[in-house]
Amino acid sequence: MKFLLRGVAGFFLLTLTGCTQERRYVYPMGERLELQRVCRAVTASKTNRFMVLLGKIYPLNNDGRTAPLEEISTSLEDAGYFCGPYRLKNAPCSIGKNRRIDQTTCTFSR
Repeated sequence: MKFLLRGVAGFFLLTLTGCTQERRYVYPMGERLELQRVCRAVTASKTNRFMVLLGKIYPLNNDGRTAPLEEISTSLEDAGYFCGPYRLKNAPCSIGKNRRIDQTTCTFSR
C-alpha cells in the first residue's frame, strides 16, 4: 500500500512540475511564404536561381537566355534569389564536418 501511495504521489508531483515551459507556435513571415510560392514556380522551369526586377520574375538558366514568367508576379524586392539549401561563404559547417562543399575549411563548426 505504501508503494502505491508513493507512486501516486510521485506521479502527481511529476505532472505538476514536468512541463513548466509554455509551448508556442512561430508563424512563418509573409516574405518567407512569398519566397516559397515563387520558388515553386521557378523550380518548375528546372532552375533554382531567379531574379526579381520590377515585380517580374526571371528564372536564371545556364544557357544565358532569360524571359520573365508571365503567369506570376511578386512583391519581393528587386534582387537575385536562390531556392533550396545553399551555403554562404562564412556559414558554419554542419555538425561533425570540417570542410564545406567547395572543400574550404570551416571558420568554426557547431
